[in-house]
Amino acid sequence: MKKDTSHFLPIFVVFMLLLVAFSGCVTKTTYMVEMRDGIKLATDVYLPRQKSPHGVILIRTPYNKDNLQRLGTMWALMGWPTVIQDMRGRFASEGIDRAFRKAHTDGPDTLAWIASQPWCNGKIATYGASALGICQFFMAGENPLNLACQFIMVANPNLHHYAIFQGGEFRKALMEGWLERQNSTFILPEWFAHENYTLDYWTNVSLDGKWENINVPAIHLGGWYDIFAQGTIDGFMGYQYYGGEGAKGKSKLVMGPWTHATVNQLKQGQLEYPENSKDNFSLNMFMDMLDEYTMGGKNDFDKWPSAIYYVMGDVNDENAPGNHWLIADSWPPLPYNSTPFYFHDDGSLTTVLPSSSTSLKYTYNPERPVPTIGGQNLYLTKGPYDQRITEERKDVLVFTSPTLEEPVWITGRVKARLYVSSDCPDTDFTVKLCDVYPDGRSMLITDGILRMRNRNGFDHWEFMEAGKIYEIEVDLWSTSYIWNVGHKIRVSISSSNAPRFRANPNTKAAIGGDSEPKIAHNTVYFGYDHPSSIFLPVITGVDFEKEARKASIYLQDLIRHSEQKMRERISSNTMLPKKAIDILLDEIISESIQYGL
Repeated sequence: MKKDTSHFLPIFVVFMLLLVAFSGCVTKTTYMVEMRDGIKLATDVYLPRQKSPHGVILIRTPYNKDNLQRLGTMWALMGWPTVIQDMRGRFASEGIDRAFRKAHTDGPDTLAWIASQPWCNGKIATYGASALGICQFFMAGENPLNLACQFIMVANPNLHHYAIFQGGEFRKALMEGWLERQNSTFILPEWFAHENYTLDYWTNVSLDGKWENINVPAIHLGGWYDIFAQGTIDGFMGYQYYGGEGAKGKSKLVMGPWTHATVNQLKQGQLEYPENSKDNFSLNMFMDMLDEYTMGGKNDFDKWPSAIYYVMGDVNDENAPGNHWLIADSWPPLPYNSTPFYFHDDGSLTTVLPSSSTSLKYTYNPERPVPTIGGQNLYLTKGPYDQRITEERKDVLVFTSPTLEEPVWITGRVKARLYVSSDCPDTDFTVKLCDVYPDGRSMLITDGILRMRNRNGFDHWEFMEAGKIYEIEVDLWSTSYIWNVGHKIRVSISSSNAPRFRANPNTKAAIGGDSEPKIAHNTVYFGYDHPSSIFLPVITGVDFEKEARKASIYLQDLIRHSEQKMRERISSNTMLPKKAIDILLDEIISESIQYGL
């Protein structure tokens, strides 16, 4: 019986990296790099054995550069000088942490310093996930001279829309939890004072109006259950379709079945996806990008498809459609029909408009909100979770389709159109989309929220009149999913999802303001005059299995070619034997994204 040595590999790799680093193959030096306002940022430089001018990788982090020593050594072993910097006000750097508000200047200043070093050829790539990706967006919006390309993972290009005030409502658990861990909760009152979106305040942390300034390609990697899922897609769209000449048509999108912190793990929420759900190609794509854009190498990066996305499906039936990667040259990737599924007062969900006008009422008490169970979260339960415990509540309206006789495949943006009223001046409406398995589990796919005062824009308030019916749109962001035969489509509507979102007190008070909460009596209307529905981007007439086979063959060819180039690079920068190089390469591919988080 073959002995399992896999658990020894991480220890062996760490030992090998330290051995190589201390043997002179990689050297590390720390600098205090001065910004334009005199503040100095702590910056580690990892240099490979060959120190002639070369393309460079820059990583900027608020989470302590010392934790990324292993990553810096890995990249240097492959020949790239690697610079890892503590962001302003974080750990060894000077200044005050302003939650990205200086990223648009500190990033370009750091690039200019790197470009002036003898080991840099003037072409710099940036790399990182989450906060390490967000700062890349704001750096690129300034069109810095020496920025060559970017690998941006699980991030977003607009803090207001995607991180802080989704649908106008405050993402309480996410933002309070993150700021507490950063010891930066002092910025919350400032955010609340500017909850209405204007570029007068938010311009430093938004790419609105700046897409044309971006002139570099980027890889945008995200997950369908990630906290910034739509931000990843919209960031790609901005670069790919609205960017400057250096970015337009040259960027890539990767969307997997992941939450924010579980990229490359099979278990997502309460579901376990197949082995093929792991990302074993984006690092290869990045290496091809580095070669082409920082070293003037072959155009191998251009051969990668513009979009690589995982279509989720039934994880219990191995013969079910879905659970494969597909590729496309554009986004959205396939023609679709934006199909309305109408809500009926008997709780059914069909593509047939109700024949009569009716309504359903419920009572929303902000002191007893619907609890968050799964979804696009970070510090709460995250990913696909069974929603039945919330669907049993009296303040949740549930609509379910008949048992499906054919699979239903959607890919793209999901939105609900609701006709609603309330007896309060403000309230929220939430919408969840689920897959009901044959055993009764109601597994969350995606969800959204709208704060009623922001129904006509996030830059101003419009309060409600008691009893007046309003047509609204609730954005559930994007997904890619196939309901299997024997399953059901389910949608639930309510007015809270806490603490994922702040529980709206149903008053005119601003977020963060003192207000005695009120109980709201909310109504959803159905029928010909008020066709409340959810619009699903339904794909028909496409052979899924054929598309999956085509994608698999295409990606494997690209991966093999890229990995050979990576082996050659490691070999030329170290004296490691082939077996050690293979182990090191496996480690780099499997762990590089996690290090970037």
